[in-house]
Amino acid sequence: MADTETTTFKRKKKYTTSFSNVPQKQAERILGFKFVPFYYQQKPLDQFITEKAPDSLKKKIFNRLVDSIRSEGYPEASLSPLNEAVVTDYVGHILQPMVAHFYCSRTRKDIELTRETQIISRDEEEDENMEFVVMHSIDVDNVRYVNVIEAKRGALGDGLTQLLLALKSAFGINNDQKKVYGFLTTAIDWQLITYDGQTWKLSRPSTLLYGNMDKEEDQWLKDNTQVLDMIYSILSSL
Repeated sequence: MADTETTTFKRKKKYTTSFSNVPQKQAERILGFKFVPFYYQQKPLDQFITEKAPDSLKKKIFNRLVDSIRSEGYPEASLSPLNEAVVTDYVGHILQPMVAHFYCSRTRKDIELTRETQIISRDEEEDENMEFVVMHSIDVDNVRYVNVIEAKRGALGDGLTQLLLALKSAFGINNDQKKVYGFLTTAIDWQLITYDGQTWKLSRPSTLLYGNMDKEEDQWLKDNTQVLDMIYSILSSL
């Protein structure tokens, strides 16, 4: 019995550090680049978009967001009270209809939205539960990470180290040389990061929400839906 208990204990791996607690200098060594030059190379989000989301889907998401603003308030960190759970609720209201659209309209039953999904580094020294991960089931034994979303109550940059390390780990776990995508978001603003095993790319922040959008649906559809187009492009690429 004692030998069995010892063996079981040894199999349990303790991850020493969460991605969010890795110091910037250490993260830069792991990733192989300096954050400051990387942050200066932001590209317009429309350069990443390959397919536009249907207006009907955008309007469905608009209605959900307006309901959230009216019921829970605008998710601005400086407006009290606001906690991170409200921010993640907003993100869910965006991602759920998007994934459901592909499930119903494109019969993509192999795409799944998960919450609080653990991603572990290849050396098993770091890990993190990421707020949202879009998963693609290749077969029963093969599931790949497609899009990792890290929601923050404050500034977008608060989640930068966390998301970069999660994406590097996701790419390694997928082990298929296909690009992985990530978003930093406050629900109001969104910033895309992509990684293909060689090159990292960062978009400029794009605003999805603003205070009086409930009175300006047509304007919102025209000027503030690039994030939706980008998510749609990612899912369409699978």
